[in-house]
Amino acid sequence: CYCVLKKNSVDLCLVILQLLNLPLIKVLHLLTVFLKLRDDSTNSILHTDKYSELETCIAMNSTLLEMKLQVESKDNPTVTQKTITSLINGVTGNKTITSFSLVFIDLQSLSDVTKIP
Repeated sequence: CYCVLKKNSVDLCLVILQLLNLPLIKVLHLLTVFLKLRDDSTNSILHTDKYSELETCIAMNSTLLEMKLQVESKDNPTVTQKTITSLINGVTGNKTITSFSLVFIDLQSLSDVTKIP
């Protein structure tokens, strides 16, 4: 599955979960460009469950061989950090993934750098 997703606002964890639930997915390449990353969880219990589900989904996926993610965003590093932690923990527990690449580009920091006189 090769995807490019450009939206104003999205819950990255839920997007990745939906893609990983495609039947017999072997390769996932996802390029995302978001102005805002949002967390659709309404309370802390659901919030924690979502990230645990992502980690478990990756760890238990026996068909996934390759995952390449590039995330470009302008805000909400806490949500991104939790998703990244779940991704890395899941890949670490997976026995079939032979290639994993993760790139995070903080567009806010880049725009701050360009404003330096």
